[in-house]
Amino acid sequence: MGELKSHALVLRTRDYREADRLVTFLTREEGKVTAVARGVRKTKSKLSAVVEPLTLGFFLLHRGKSLDTLIQGEIVKPYRKLREDLLLFAYGQYFCELCEAALPEREPSLPVFLLVLTALEALESDSQPARVARCFELNLLETLGYRPAMENCQHCGSSTGPFYFDFINDGLVCKNCPIPGESRLLSGAAAAVMKRFLNNGFHRLSVCGVPSSLNYEIAHINAELLKKALGKSRFKSVEFLQSLEEWS
Repeated sequence: MGELKSHALVLRTRDYREADRLVTFLTREEGKVTAVARGVRKTKSKLSAVVEPLTLGFFLLHRGKSLDTLIQGEIVKPYRKLREDLLLFAYGQYFCELCEAALPEREPSLPVFLLVLTALEALESDSQPARVARCFELNLLETLGYRPAMENCQHCGSSTGPFYFDFINDGLVCKNCPIPGESRLLSGAAAAVMKRFLNNGFHRLSVCGVPSSLNYEIAHINAELLKKALGKSRFKSVEFLQSLEEWS
């Protein structure tokens, strides 16, 4: 059955049996993998700290018929700043929840693995976590093959607004072209920020101002795109962020 040695990010844990936990990893080599960590809920377990959510580590997993088993683990980065701030931790959990929803078990996806690590690094240093979230959402969509068409009108090619966002074809439509019913008016500022996030990723993210009204506009566009791409519209981490009144 073999073993898997890999750098991995702990996406989620849940209690299993009397003293174990099921751990969902995003591994560098094999994508999303679920394994049982035996005995980690016991007080003296040496692995309990290694399988905390938002922990980047190097892990040894033994492959089983139905579940892998965690054999060894070493912390590479614990993302302490995210753990010490409730809001930042909630955003980090949101990133992990999106990755878990986006990937099937054992489908290698190095681009998603590298993207979420880049996003967590940005979350630790950026003064606007919502801005990091909007950038991550759009770049995750692109990585999964769902990049929205933000360069110009999909019908006539015009680069002059105002634009609507067409949710049927996932892109811009100008006011002079037929506007599908499933469309939303998009401000020029929102279109420009979305285009910048897609073209530049997290490079110099801090110089791109995203006030709350603009964040609200982009968040709603991204939510519809993620719903279409992932087939999921409700995320526990989003509901928690909304309860903190920091989402939009």
